[in-house]
Amino acid sequence: MMLSRSTGVIRWVPVLLVSLLSLSPVHASLGRKEPPPVDKQIPIKIVASSPVASANDEFRITPTTEVLLDGRPCRYEQVPDNTIIILLETVSNESREIVRIHFRTLRRPVPSSTSK
Repeated sequence: MMLSRSTGVIRWVPVLLVSLLSLSPVHASLGRKEPPPVDKQIPIKIVASSPVASANDEFRITPTTEVLLDGRPCRYEQVPDNTIIILLETVSNESREIVRIHFRTLRRPVPSSTSK
């Protein structure tokens, strides 16, 4: 008789434990909160403190800028129009001063000599 009573208790302990553990998440998920109000107006403080693009917001090449065309040094004024930039390095993320700029000329396809 004693053995059956202890097995009955052993069966009810996990059932009671699972019930208690599942009540807490169920209760927590039933509560609904109102969503915070969405303000359509941006505070003027935020707008005033944001950086505005100025008229002089272009990259600047200085006399110390390293300019390479197809791996060879050259002056920026001598770079032809049919080039692409393969490297552009600035002093920092905010700075627009260029430290190094490398160009590569575009290769044009050579026309075939055989024509029909």
